[in-house]
Order: sequence, then C-alpha cells, then structure tokens
Amino acid sequence: MLLRSLAAIMLAVLPPGAAAGAPQLTCSDVSTPISVAGVPDGVIYGRYCRTAAGTGKPLQILVPGVTYTHAYFDLPGFDGRYSYVKFMNDRGYDTLAIDRLGIGRSTRPALGVAVNAYSNADALHQVVGAVRGGSLGRDYNRIVLTGHSYGTFVSDLTSATYHDVDGVIGTGWFQQPSALGVAGLVSTLWPAAVDPRFLGRIVDPTYVTTRPGTRGFFYQSSNADPAVIAADDALKDTASLSETTYLVEVNTGLSTRIGVPTLRIVGANDRVICNPLACTQAGLERAAPALFPAGAEVYVQPGAGHDVALELNNQLGFQRSLAWLEERF
Repeated sequence: MLLRSLAAIMLAVLPPGAAAGAPQLTCSDVSTPISVAGVPDGVIYGRYCRTAAGTGKPLQILVPGVTYTHAYFDLPGFDGRYSYVKFMNDRGYDTLAIDRLGIGRSTRPALGVAVNAYSNADALHQVVGAVRGGSLGRDYNRIVLTGHSYGTFVSDLTSATYHDVDGVIGTGWFQQPSALGVAGLVSTLWPAAVDPRFLGRIVDPTYVTTRPGTRGFFYQSSNADPAVIAADDALKDTASLSETTYLVEVNTGLSTRIGVPTLRIVGANDRVICNPLACTQAGLERAAPALFPAGAEVYVQPGAGHDVALELNNQLGFQRSLAWLEERF
C-alpha cells in the first residue's frame, strides 16, 4: 500500500516475530519538511508504522532524548523485547517514531547553536501540523506525544506552547532533572568531533555525545542486560550544548501550561531525575497535582534506571502506558 505523505519511501512489512493475532502492519520511512530559526530548509525523519485498517486509536508520535534516535523506542534485535513500537503496534496503535532536529536521519545543522529547546519544539509542532493535515495518508483526530527524557521536555514545551496535541506520555522525566543528575550526565559527555563514531562527520565542538563505555549511566545495572547496553552504545547519537541552554528558563512553570492529561513514568533509581534520593510512587503522586493542573498520573517503575524502555522490566512501563491510553482515549 502506498502512503500519501510528504515523503514516504522504503516500504517494509512488520518483521517476523510479531505477536500472534496482532494487526497487519505497514511501516515506512517518512520525512517532514520543517523551517525553524537557523534551519530554513530542514526535514524531520520518522519511522511510521500503521495498522492495515484504522483502529480509531490516537497516533503516538515518539520523541527521543539527547544522544538517542528513534531506535530508543524500537531497539533492533532481541526478538522485539525492547521495542515500544512493536508493543503498541501489536495492540492497534499507530506510531511515528521521529529523530529530533540535529540527530539521526533528521537535519543536523552545521552549527549546533540552531538545535535548542525552542527549535526542537517548533519542529515537533510542524510535524504534528503535517500529520493533522494528512501527510501520513490517514486522518488522526487525536495525537499523543510520547517522549523520553529530553524528548519529554520537548513534548511538554510543544504542548504548552502550541496546544496542538491531546495528551503527553513522558518517560525518564518528571518536571526537571536534579542538579546531581545533570552533573552525572555531563560527566559522560565529550565532543562528538573526537568520537570514533562521528569522526570526520561532525566538526562543531558544541555537538557532544557520550564517551565510549559510559552508557551504563542511564541504566540500573541489576535491571539491565549488558548486551542491551552495548547495543545502545553502538547506536548512540549526538546532542547540542544549546539544548540545555534554556532548560531552567523554559522549564519554569512549564508543566502548569501543558493543558492536556499527562502520564509520567520514572524509574525508581533514575540517576538523572531521582538523585540522590530514589523516586517513590507516593512522593511523585504528592507533587503531581500542583505541577500538572490539567491532570497527571504517575508510575514509578520499580528497580529501573533512566532508560525505562530498555530495562528488564520494561513491560511494566509499557503496560502502564497502554492502560492510560485505553482509559483516556
């Protein structure tokens, strides 16, 4: 089946291993033209998977964090065990897993200063607008942004600024990272220009990536498969220092302006968010009403680190997301 889109190529059927009785799926690579400050002629890449017959369920646009691509939501191999995309597709939800501005197969400006919170939110807003305009060849009356880490922050900012989505699922993020969490993250980074993975491809020193062997920071080691961490390390991407420039300024009061229901999923031992103290269900539930007046539900994934979708008990978070979607939509 051909997809009517702004650019749709490389049609592929769902690989072997899909759950018995799962809806028949078609997946394709799509590119959405965008124009933001400093990037007048860019594109946002997405991997679009849709059921053969529309289910009426909301489309989920999946938004990864810094140094991650869309592969965070669809880790190759492992029989699909670590694929949020597969989990949701098998249950009738169409997904569009994107690479944010500056990462993966989306436009990476020569200068990282063009990649910041505002340009990310603007680009995501344009993707949402294109989808609502029929770019994927299917009408979606409801769109939910599902973010991870900084991708949740961008989703929050997009929702609060443009009010163009119907819900936000945020993982690896509550309201903002702790000071120790930011320090820990920064300690893993170095210039992408000197990293073997990007050598010769990136020159601007304001693009950074994680140093080889430091990816474990994002996991609770007792709840993770070392092979998954290694695969994650091999797929790592970049971040721009500018992405954190406006973090405090933009985030002040941001969650109170989201305006749509949200679900927050945080690992109990998330070193970025829950540092130095572990996050607890009771603690986040107490904090949520003031931070999210439009309504928020919270789930603390027991024993998990920052990368909740890539840990051994990821199905707990997947199931909670599914339940929230079914209840709300």
